[in-house]
Amino acid sequence: MTGSNKQNRIPTQYQQHNNFNMISLIMTSNSMNFESISQEIIDFIKNETESRKSNGIVLGISGGIDSTVLAYLATRAIGPGKVMGLILPDETVTPTSDVEDALRICSDLKINYKKMAVNKPKDSFLGLINVKDSNNMLLPGNLVARIRMCILYYYSGLMGRLVLGSSNKTELMLGYFTKFGDGAADLLPLADLYKTQLVGLAKYLEIPFSIIGKKSSARLWADQFTEDELGLPFVELDKILQCFGNTDDLRYGEQDILKEFPNLPLEVIQEVKRRIENNLHKQAFPPICKISK
Repeated sequence: MTGSNKQNRIPTQYQQHNNFNMISLIMTSNSMNFESISQEIIDFIKNETESRKSNGIVLGISGGIDSTVLAYLATRAIGPGKVMGLILPDETVTPTSDVEDALRICSDLKINYKKMAVNKPKDSFLGLINVKDSNNMLLPGNLVARIRMCILYYYSGLMGRLVLGSSNKTELMLGYFTKFGDGAADLLPLADLYKTQLVGLAKYLEIPFSIIGKKSSARLWADQFTEDELGLPFVELDKILQCFGNTDDLRYGEQDILKEFPNLPLEVIQEVKRRIENNLHKQAFPPICKISK
């Protein structure tokens, strides 16, 4: 999912520092109108599905907060009969509790679902190429994300439905997703919300706390957790990202952010900016060679 590696992390001594001068969250549940936001997303899904003459939608349901929020809103947008949930655990990595949560979500929402393990096709592929590198978790991890994408799009074609992606703005700005894996989708309804804002939306939707409070993970390898990999808690990352603005307009310089957060090490800000700049290619269409005439 990440496309990052453990050598490009925010320095360890800053990962859990407690002196971050937080003025506030980016936008808390007190400052955002989640009723309006949820309705906008519902309308977006409904309108896009209808305008594209789609039979419905397909989405992966992991048991995590992002896919759960998306499933709740999609069901409200077009009804449970037009939503297909795919539960795609890697049984060598994914905790049983995640699968149980995913099954409960599908049951509560009354949506159709399929559950299939992705570790078997992963093992078949790795056996086929017969290349082993036990020190590189990223390659087989990204393979899992792309296998999931292939399954989602197979069902999309089979059923004549759109694929919904659950990426949020924090992940997109940092490039924290697998190119042509979980980054592949027909619609990204949550992509204008930072992770911390998504938590507020989940609370508004009354999603079970067992899911809201779960430590974020793509479950691409054992003991992989998003905040550990990124090196900062989401609440701190999102504040920095908001200062930088959109990925095509890093409007604040490093010194500007230091003025607002004087206790934040410059090295942390520089690492966040580096991540943004180095992963811009993930959001762009591949360059085309223009032939002169």
